[in-house]
Order: sequence, then structure tokens, then C-alpha cells
Amino acid sequence: MFDVRIIRSLGLLLAILALVIAIGLRTAPASDATAPPVAYTVQPGDTLWDIADRTYAGDPRDRLGEIRELNDLEGGTLQAGQTLLLPGD
Repeated sequence: MFDVRIIRSLGLLLAILALVIAIGLRTAPASDATAPPVAYTVQPGDTLWDIADRTYAGDPRDRLGEIRELNDLEGGTLQAGQTLLLPGD
């Protein structure tokens, strides 16, 4: 059979390993953390669609609502020189 000292040593080793893993999981950065918003100055002729299309790799429709919400925009009218906050990624 197994020696009691070996079993206790293995138990202690497993407890230490579990503690190290638990601490590592708590200190790991969150993968879903969002970046802070980025300021963008509207250029003449810009539309929300153009801005979303130029600044995001995916489908611009996915970002239009986020841009509107972040800037409290109800319509799509923009003014040249206006500063918009764009969701950070």
C-alpha cells in the first residue's frame, strides 16, 4: 500500500497547486474588458455610416446604435467639427 507520508505530501502538493491556480484566475485580466471611448472629429460630408464603416472592421450596422447611444444622437445629422465618442475596441 501507499505510505501515509506520500499520501499527505501529494495532498499538500495538490492543495498548493489548487491555490496557485485560483490566484492566477483571479488576477488574470478580463477578456471582455472594453477600451475607453475614442474621440473623433466629424469631417465635412461625414455620415454616421461612413464613420462606422471606416473605423470598424466588421459590419457598420453593428456599431451605428452604439455610436448613437454613446453620443445621445437621435437623428443622423452631423455637423463638421462636431466631436463624437466612438466605442473603443
